[in-house]
Amino acid sequence: MQKNIPALTSAQKTQRLERYMGIFALVILVAAWFIGGALESSAVSIYLKEAYPEANSFQEVANGIYAALNSQGRTAGYVALGEATGYGGPMRMAVAVDLQGEVIGLAIIEHKETAFYLDRVLKTSFMEDLLGKKYDQPFELGNDVDGVTSATYSSTAIVNSVKEAARQVATSQLGLPLPPESTPKIVFGLPEVMLIALFGVGYLGRKRVIKKTKVLRWVTMLTGMVVLGFIYNRPLTLSRINMFLLGYFPEWQTSLYWYLLIGGIIFVFTADNRNPYCEWFCPFGAVQECMGALGGAKVRSPGKYRALLKWIQRILAWGAILIALLYRNPGVTSFEVFGTLFGFLGSNAQFILLGIVLVVSLFIRRPWCTYLCPLHPVDEFIRMIRRWVIRLWPIKKENH
Repeated sequence: MQKNIPALTSAQKTQRLERYMGIFALVILVAAWFIGGALESSAVSIYLKEAYPEANSFQEVANGIYAALNSQGRTAGYVALGEATGYGGPMRMAVAVDLQGEVIGLAIIEHKETAFYLDRVLKTSFMEDLLGKKYDQPFELGNDVDGVTSATYSSTAIVNSVKEAARQVATSQLGLPLPPESTPKIVFGLPEVMLIALFGVGYLGRKRVIKKTKVLRWVTMLTGMVVLGFIYNRPLTLSRINMFLLGYFPEWQTSLYWYLLIGGIIFVFTADNRNPYCEWFCPFGAVQECMGALGGAKVRSPGKYRALLKWIQRILAWGAILIALLYRNPGVTSFEVFGTLFGFLGSNAQFILLGIVLVVSLFIRRPWCTYLCPLHPVDEFIRMIRRWVIRLWPIKKENH
């Protein structure tokens, strides 16, 4: 006898549609990842000349190393390609080295950095200060190289690229002895300590282990705003997530903070179906709530436009990830205003958008998080996949 299958409710139909749309969006993103990888290429010839303008011609003598030839066809020096990981992914540089192993010219071939932060580096004498460095020097920020405030990741990527290229030339072409390579130092300071503490307090607060949860949440929010936001400028951004999606994994020793942050969110999300970062210590979320406390902001529903605004937010986030994967650049479509507030850097449009968000925050609770933040759709997608897996899990167990 055929069983009567109950008709789906409106909510169930919506969930099914969202699941199908989510799967479709994921398939397109995976395709974009492969297409972006196939299209990625760089013509280096113009950068060789930029790094070593005095050379008449160049001849490749090893993989990524070119001899710079003078008018008589003799080798006057070399240009090598160096690569290191910056804030958004790999940075490639052309580095000119003379016959004594000294750096005499530089050119950035390709980078994935946020434009405003890299521009801050390029407007200083940082690049010029690297000229004259010899291959056997430490090339360490704070040691023999001065970094650029608020652009540490970009500065480190440039330095490491130059060091790698100079040492390639010294060992493979000049026969010079390579100094012992120092082990990367584990960076574990106040940001990492505060991050672990905030995760712990947020988890205990969610479980109601500690009383006065509202007061506790305000403490964690304000701590995240001041320490992770204004002091260290390390809010979680879509660019950082795109970086990991593209397979750009920085050294854990120097990027422990990001591994702790993303790993902690995934762990708590999997175990408790909660996003502790957004709920308890997101720096920009705290700024909005502070503005809301001043203006008496309330949760206001857009009524019949609610679904439309939600889908606009999802499409913006999906489009930003899609373009980042196609262009192999995590931050190429970043529209977040976190850096504009905490680093005081950004375009005129970003400053205008930031001002609008802060004013609206006086009347509407967390307007950025609710209607614009690209991380919110990512959060929703993970929740959807988690619910789906939980629903399918009992069926799989019965079949086995």
